[in-house]
Amino acid sequence: MKYVNKVILLFFTVITFINCNKDDINTTVRSISPESGPKETVVSIQGDGFGADMNKVSVYFNGKEAEVLTVSESTITAKVPVKAFTGLVKVIVNGIESIGSKFTYIISEVNTSLIAGSGTAGYLDGTGAVAQFNIPIGLTIDSQDNLFVSEYGNNRIRKITPTGVVTTIAGSGISGTNDAFGVAAQFNRPWGITIDTQDNLYVADYGNHTIRKITTSGAVSTIAGVPGTSGNTDGIGANAQFYFPAGIISDSQGKLYVADTSNHRIRMVETSTGNVTTVTGSAAGSVDGSTSDAQFNRPFGITIDGEGNLFIADTNNRTIRKITPSGTVTTLAGSSTNTGDIDGIGDNARFSTMFGITIDANNNLYIPDYGNQKIKSISPNGLVTTLAGSTVGYVEGSGTVAQFKSPYIIAVDSDNNLIVADTYNHRIRKIVIE
Repeated sequence: MKYVNKVILLFFTVITFINCNKDDINTTVRSISPESGPKETVVSIQGDGFGADMNKVSVYFNGKEAEVLTVSESTITAKVPVKAFTGLVKVIVNGIESIGSKFTYIISEVNTSLIAGSGTAGYLDGTGAVAQFNIPIGLTIDSQDNLFVSEYGNNRIRKITPTGVVTTIAGSGISGTNDAFGVAAQFNRPWGITIDTQDNLYVADYGNHTIRKITTSGAVSTIAGVPGTSGNTDGIGANAQFYFPAGIISDSQGKLYVADTSNHRIRMVETSTGNVTTVTGSAAGSVDGSTSDAQFNRPFGITIDGEGNLFIADTNNRTIRKITPSGTVTTLAGSSTNTGDIDGIGDNARFSTMFGITIDANNNLYIPDYGNQKIKSISPNGLVTTLAGSTVGYVEGSGTVAQFKSPYIIAVDSDNNLIVADTYNHRIRKIVIE
């Protein structure tokens, strides 16, 4: 009898083990078809261990959740989400992840529209097309998708809410270098602007050769550089010198990186101390290599990715440069010896003049090609593609139907929309990519 009981107990133990582990069968993604397409493409995912319960299955394209259409043990069909962009396919079944191959997202729509600005150079707060700007030349975006614009022509810093309401947060409009609150402060042709994790703004005050800070309460101060005095000196606060600093970007560690344009250098500023050091660059030139050997020629634009790589719009070289955290400088796209308007990979691409650069969450770079009146993207492997723009003018619309007039600066919002300072149209525009 005891033997029979042991057999029965063993039987139920095995059955229980099998039932408890039915959901723990390994999930494997073997292939996807098709491997590329636009938004809403239906993709068939082949593999094993998917089960048959749609409620237990999730599919992600490049981290963006897709609509699951059907599920069987070996096949899932899912619809590519809007703005998924290129990346890996991931399947989750009962909390167990399986990573598949890369899906290449094909952009099917690029539409340009107005955010704010009347098109006439001036100064007026208001909503949308009622507002007026004068040479908007710097852009940054906070976590709530508020835009902050530096105005070269008005010597002011403006704010645009997600609903298009434009207000002035700093600057009297009179060229100068006064540290004060709000509109009592003075700037001299402010260029680049960036924001830190506490929503403090930092401005490359181009004409003053200084780096300025604007707190959330509107207090403006000078954290590095000597107002009105150009030079090339590392040091703390007013002991440091810049020579027409233009581009500026903040990282998550409280550091600013500055394109010190007329010094042909990339500088770093510690916001806690005001200490300025040189990252790379020396005399004007175009040399890749270590940061001690590299050369740039009037770099204006600068951005940073999540791994600390810097990307530079090396304006007079007509190239896009990369600086790794380990100190290696390379040329990602463009030619320092040839200007033009050619899409292509690496040094086969041609640009005219680029002042701005930004990067999205998928490590795609975007630049306004000022001289060609176009907005271009650069994939992580260096493929340059024209997204919007054609000849000089002002037209809203899709792709190359749109027209710009000397777009200088670009930023990316939380939904991967591009925000463009259409500088000599005196407008702020949005480009939606799908």
